[in-house]
Amino acid sequence: MTETPSATDPRVYMVHGQPATARVKGDPAAGDAPVLVLLHGAGLDRRFWRPVFDDAAITTPVIAFDLPGRQGSEGTAFTRISDSAAWIAAALKAAGVRRAVLVGHSMGTLIAMETALLLRGDDAVTVDRLVLLAPADVMAVNDALLQQTLNDPAAAQAMMDKWSYGIPDGPHCAEARANAADAPAGVLHADLTACNAFGSALDLAAAISVPVDVVVGEADKMTRAKQGRALAAAFRHAEVTALDGVGHMMLHEKPEPVLAVLRRAVGVISPVV
Repeated sequence: MTETPSATDPRVYMVHGQPATARVKGDPAAGDAPVLVLLHGAGLDRRFWRPVFDDAAITTPVIAFDLPGRQGSEGTAFTRISDSAAWIAAALKAAGVRRAVLVGHSMGTLIAMETALLLRGDDAVTVDRLVLLAPADVMAVNDALLQQTLNDPAAAQAMMDKWSYGIPDGPHCAEARANAADAPAGVLHADLTACNAFGSALDLAAAISVPVDVVVGEADKMTRAKQGRALAAAFRHAEVTALDGVGHMMLHEKPEPVLAVLRRAVGVISPVV
């Protein structure tokens, strides 16, 4: 009998010939249930998603990968979103995922959209739905901040921390700050370079046919709510959830309404016919 993977122990998969780490809840390769695939943002890793793993109401399998260059995922951090999407597509196949709900935060929203398009018509993995937390139509990065991620990464992260929280003392905010502060050298710069180089996501959104949930924080200073709404308008089927007083780190500032969107996203999916 195969033991179901623990939600507390990382799993290691081989992706493009290198070890890739993921936190897993349930068995992403078993059954026909959709798997919640969690894609972290810039300078972060799988630890960002702990509130989702701790939510007993989410009973579907959950998997959160570390992108290359952090935690146990070997390799160099990518500087192009397309490379991250190709890596995630390969990682899903390595983990045996057959149906996926792609959940991205910030940079992860771009990766989720690219991955969905990449897997369109794929025989191995079907993307049923997207959930985009703190997305933007254009994820441009301030030139001074981008340079500072090279010259003084700690100061750059401190600046981002000032902009990232609408509710600075939210239940998981200290944990989120610690996660960001623990980024390996060069990772934040690579991630923000990828975001900055991506340009407009509107054409990409228009090409996506699956349902999309967009969650915006009205107090988000990193990817502003109006940018998320502009992106949502480009999708064929999108629903927007707006959180008053909440900033960029919405899952850590006010987790319950974000978790409610994830539960609904899994619950509304009909079986593949």
